[in-house]
Amino acid sequence: MKMTIKITGEKVKNREERKPPESILFRYIPGKSSTSSMQNFMSWRMEKLGTGKIENKMPSDEREVKTFHDKELNLYIEMAAIDDIIMHCSLMAEKGLEALGFLVGNLYRWKKKGYEVVHETVTGELESTAVSVKFRRDAFENLFDKLDEIEYDYVLIGWYHSHPGYTSFMSSIDMETQRRMFNREFHVSIVVDPINLELKTFRVSNEKCIEIPYAVFGEK
Repeated sequence: MKMTIKITGEKVKNREERKPPESILFRYIPGKSSTSSMQNFMSWRMEKLGTGKIENKMPSDEREVKTFHDKELNLYIEMAAIDDIIMHCSLMAEKGLEALGFLVGNLYRWKKKGYEVVHETVTGELESTAVSVKFRRDAFENLFDKLDEIEYDYVLIGWYHSHPGYTSFMSSIDMETQRRMFNREFHVSIVVDPINLELKTFRVSNEKCIEIPYAVFGEK
């Protein structure tokens, strides 16, 4: 999928010293956690959100790039943000369309190890098909107004988008988007398939696609 916005001139502030979240509700480790555990989590959240099972399976020519696994957990996602992502992706999938948005959060460290927390998401009006998505040109002013309304010194942690019905992976186009627009070492991509009940997280490091672990925390 393609986007037409670039994250430029973003100052990276010093990481705040803080213990990682402890109220973990779900944890996914690539190559270790079962697919069924992820699907059960997605099903649970979709039921809570009132989104039913989605049957629209979209054909796609996008192909997964070679992907490596990292087993060190350094990405935490607040439950409210996960719910916003799942709801957005589900509503768009019901129309046979992809979803897209930004991940907003902060950078922390604990015992000399850095980690990232996604606290919320921001999105805007989209031009979307079953296999592509971008922000509409007239969406940017409202999008940046939403970012300006955030009351803490946030960092753009990355982006999310959906693959409705063709599983969660990084395609070559997704990789190019990550390289050009989200190329800090902490930037992440969340890819959601609300039809196959998948939610995976990725980084690009040394030109390689790395699927990374994530943990969801907060109140049930």
